[in-house]
Amino acid sequence: MTRPLIRRVPNKWRPRMALVVTLVCASLLAVPSVAIFALQLGTNWFMRETESALLKQAAIYAGAYAQAFEATKTEADTATPGYYLPPPMRVFWNAEVRTFNSLLDLRVNTIEPTRPDAVESDKTLGPRYQQIADGLKTLERAGRTTLSSVVFVDFQGLDLQAATPMSFASVPEVEKALRGEVGAALRWRSDADARWPFLSVSRGTGFRVLITYPVISANRVIGAVYISRTPRPLENYSSQEATAFLTLAAVTLLGALIIGSFLVWAVLRPLLALRNQARRVANGDDTDLAPLGHYGIAEIAQLGDALLTMAGSLSQRSKEITIYTNHVTHELKSPVTSIVGAAELLEDGDLPPETQRALAATIREQGDRMARLLDQLREITRARQQVSGQSSHAATRLSQMLPAEDGLEISVNDGQATLPLSLLHGRTILSHMAQNARHHGADRLLLHWNGRQLIITDNGSGFVDVDLTRLGQPFFTTRREEGGTGLGLAIVIAILDLYGATLRPVRHEEGARFEIDFPSG
Repeated sequence: MTRPLIRRVPNKWRPRMALVVTLVCASLLAVPSVAIFALQLGTNWFMRETESALLKQAAIYAGAYAQAFEATKTEADTATPGYYLPPPMRVFWNAEVRTFNSLLDLRVNTIEPTRPDAVESDKTLGPRYQQIADGLKTLERAGRTTLSSVVFVDFQGLDLQAATPMSFASVPEVEKALRGEVGAALRWRSDADARWPFLSVSRGTGFRVLITYPVISANRVIGAVYISRTPRPLENYSSQEATAFLTLAAVTLLGALIIGSFLVWAVLRPLLALRNQARRVANGDDTDLAPLGHYGIAEIAQLGDALLTMAGSLSQRSKEITIYTNHVTHELKSPVTSIVGAAELLEDGDLPPETQRALAATIREQGDRMARLLDQLREITRARQQVSGQSSHAATRLSQMLPAEDGLEISVNDGQATLPLSLLHGRTILSHMAQNARHHGADRLLLHWNGRQLIITDNGSGFVDVDLTRLGQPFFTTRREEGGTGLGLAIVIAILDLYGATLRPVRHEEGARFEIDFPSG
């Protein structure tokens, strides 16, 4: 009996399934994340660009405001109105160079409701503020170019251009500026924007950036510049960079196609092919099963290898069951027929005692043969059901495996030799080999171990006119008339299969010669 020929999957490097899944998930998660981050980053950048521009404009307006206010001073004006700056603020505002960190961030700041309207106030503008009010109107005209709106307030928060006293003092950013700090806020342009913030592609079209800049004179906050503007819409920028966006979209689409094609090639097609092979095996058609052209990833290659191994094992087991069934039926038919015939003759009666004893002996002999046949069938079945992993690392000294066979002298070339077999399996193998030699007339058996091969020779009748390829096949025997079952060598081969070893009969000038080859390593 030979081992089933199984064509193994080539052992090539392939990415692991976990790596493929990780890359795919990361790519899928990255697309929306990057898109959201890019939109938010673009809008945030435009917002900060607007904030920076407003700070520069407000600084210019505040300088002009303070200069105009100081030009109206007379000898009667002994005190400057407004909040008196504490020392740290005086140092900051009196420095030759002032820098401002970004005050607003869309990821941090909340967009507030629309800017509150000025409310009527019982306070009045001072004479000096009334004098400069008309002059500051010329600064407001610059908003036609800068697209910003500006309001000038005095130290009380009153609008310098209002026909009647109107106050912005309750607005948080204005209140902050009147205390010597730069105020900043994000506010919706209208109630509609606040209710429907996601109707536009960019939220930059729905809110305004508001900056309040203190006006300093004689270390006092004499007023503030309240300036605002809508950030540049992201849509305008997108239209200007249409080529870049189209290129990005094309690259993204190409990347998606590449990933999809890779998944189809590396996962889907091999799995479908393996599914079809599995269905063929399930339907009993295991002919021409071979490794696929490619398996994509290592786990699928291992699955394909396991499928081919399973198909080979199932096919071999099926053939073995068929062979065993046919041979057992044939082998049992002869002793059963003899037993039934002898029993019928005994039932007839009136037979001489010698004949009755002969018939009883026939029944006993044939019964023993059936029992011996069934015992060896069970032995070969147990041998084939052994788990190879439990025996792959076994090693036992050869001298401990030697059987005791009457009339047979067994010698070993190296008493310290160690074979890669368990003690039980080694004894079983050598016992069958010794019985086989003794039954063929041998009285000497030599075991020669060379480190990889065990050579067994005897001085019996050998393999005269016997096809060597049939030796080892279940139920093939040259001693059928003497009660041989033909399962001895089959049991030996079944055990050696567990270790990846092979039994090979070799023609010899005198007696029989068997060579057992063990795998290297």
